[in-house]
Amino acid sequence: MGDSKKLENILFYAIITGSLIIIFSIILIFLNNKSAQAQAEPTELATAALYISSTESPTEETEESIVSSKTDFETDIQEDTITLLEQYNQIREELERIKQALARDRTVEYVIYSVVDYEGDELTFDELGGFTKYGISSKHNPDIDVFRVTRKDAFNILYVRYYVPNKLYEYHSVRLQVALMHMCVLFGNKAFSIAYSIVPKSKLIILRDSDPEFPQVIEQLRLAFRQHAKQLGIKNPRYLNGWLNRIDKVFYIG
Repeated sequence: MGDSKKLENILFYAIITGSLIIIFSIILIFLNNKSAQAQAEPTELATAALYISSTESPTEETEESIVSSKTDFETDIQEDTITLLEQYNQIREELERIKQALARDRTVEYVIYSVVDYEGDELTFDELGGFTKYGISSKHNPDIDVFRVTRKDAFNILYVRYYVPNKLYEYHSVRLQVALMHMCVLFGNKAFSIAYSIVPKSKLIILRDSDPEFPQVIEQLRLAFRQHAKQLGIKNPRYLNGWLNRIDKVFYIG
């Protein structure tokens, strides 16, 4: 799948590059034609002026007409050039938006597939979640046929039910996105209530891996989720160690 995605990106950028080359070519041809017309126009005007002067004395009205024609022609060139430049800038802006969208897509895939692949394709069963595959449990997703869930299906389910509703795409830290997605699989959307009870949402969104306080925030979240897991573990002690190990792993600061 990775090779297919790379091929799609290569083809996409090849198409965009080819389109830009064609647009540049059209602009150059247009400007060259305008330049040739601009050079030819004074000659025609001069010829007309010589003809007029040879037949009759040039009047002030004739001279004004010639000057006006030349001015109108130059104005047309300027307006056409401005229009082309505006179109070119619009294309550049659109290309930048597409590049950003592609970057976001790659981030989303990395975050969600990190969880999906961690869970794996083995069909398991426990009292808490029922049958589970790729992190999709039958008890918490009764509308899903877990037995037939594919890797791509799991991606779409986690994307629609956790990633988008909680706006994880707004988070600057990809590591934090991954960690919270793991917590969603363990504790559902309650994972965000736990996180926001420790650190304000506004701060988590703008937090970056390179920020000095990043390790401290991650440690605060790790302890908060461990505490929640221990509370659940009172009634479900057989799963507690697995939960704690996973929490420590995704919130690990080396």
